[in-house]
Amino acid sequence: MSIISKEKINNLLTSKAENSLTITPILDNEKQIGESTIDLRLGTKFEVDMRTRKPFFDPLSDRRPIETFFQDTYRNFGEKFILYPQQLVLASTFEYVKLPDNLFGIIFTRSSWNRLGLNISSVLQSGYAGVINLELVNNSSNPIALYPGLRIVQLILFSVDGEEREAYFSDSISKYVANSDPKLSSISEDEDLQMLKNKFPINS
Repeated sequence: MSIISKEKINNLLTSKAENSLTITPILDNEKQIGESTIDLRLGTKFEVDMRTRKPFFDPLSDRRPIETFFQDTYRNFGEKFILYPQQLVLASTFEYVKLPDNLFGIIFTRSSWNRLGLNISSVLQSGYAGVINLELVNNSSNPIALYPGLRIVQLILFSVDGEEREAYFSDSISKYVANSDPKLSSISEDEDLQMLKNKFPINS
């Protein structure tokens, strides 16, 4: 396993091969593609968690769908979105990303945002296709103004050795594929939760 370099990133992005790397739109190639990272920008749609009368998320109960705990909102480029201390907001990258079957990726917050208290980390499986979900949490004591279009995370790509594998989006257990907007948790679809519901009674 090895990190993909800037030269190889550019070669993959310009390749006409069917199973190649796609990241679009890249607005500034020089700024966004580093020696071993790709900067990705914040998108325009947000899912904001809201405090409700229901005291907790309950993935084993069908009484209150997870989406009812969130409110969607939109910001144009140039408009600010305020992320408050300890608030959870789901956003996504402005860029659409498709990984070939022999690469996987890790997402980290850009250092400048990390130092303000914004921490993001995620894994992209081989063959993933869609915008990338960003789980935004403000760990500082002060609100942070975020702007769609600003570079917010870095993508590091790694080569995957071994036999050819089925693309992530074709896997029957994949829950987060071909996203075009921020995607809420699909924890209630986990097979282990269904097993618990079938075998054990649920206490209300």
